[in-house]
Amino acid sequence: MKTPSRAKKRQSTTAPDQEYPTPGSADSSDQDLGRRLRAMRKAKGFTLQELAARTDMSIGMLSQVERGVSSPSMRSLRSLCAALGIDGATLFSNSDDSDGADSANEFAVWASQRKALRLADSGVTKYRVTPANCASLEAFLMELEPGAASDPNLLMQTGDKVGYIISGKLRVFIGDETLLLQAGDTYGFTGTRRYRWENAWDQPTVFLVVNSAHFYV
Repeated sequence: MKTPSRAKKRQSTTAPDQEYPTPGSADSSDQDLGRRLRAMRKAKGFTLQELAARTDMSIGMLSQVERGVSSPSMRSLRSLCAALGIDGATLFSNSDDSDGADSANEFAVWASQRKALRLADSGVTKYRVTPANCASLEAFLMELEPGAASDPNLLMQTGDKVGYIISGKLRVFIGDETLLLQAGDTYGFTGTRRYRWENAWDQPTVFLVVNSAHFYV
């Protein structure tokens, strides 16, 4: 009696150490962020192991972020920027864009050249809209999905901050004060205040925030 022949096990054609994900397997903004972080890590001469030791991230997670298959959280981005000694604003730099229809201008940020930073599992997308000629002011366009919120812990950052609600609603906590804001409203405070914000509704929120010193989250 013949033993049934076993089908040959199909081997994967994807190399296990593929440096970047295949087209369509990751968001393009995540891929771009991953490439920038990888280049900055290598410029500092850090291995993945060394960078992991300087942050609260595992080697596996760092590798996924660099390959663009995972988005870092707000806390992870802060930790990465601190460990690499970089200004988080450089993650939004348009200096490597050469195929856009609009040419770079130090006094403007064209809509076609805005870079998105989507923060992992937060429902938050940030666009840096600061023209290169600005030496101290920093502006971001913020898009919040329903339920999106900043770090649950109250944060304190340097410099005065002003926010303008473009659409939707935003709840802002400043110390013991709670503000319920909607389109057309403005909030602001000094860098000595601890704060956080949230979109607790079922519609997206879009707002512009301007800081008097460089910041990224």
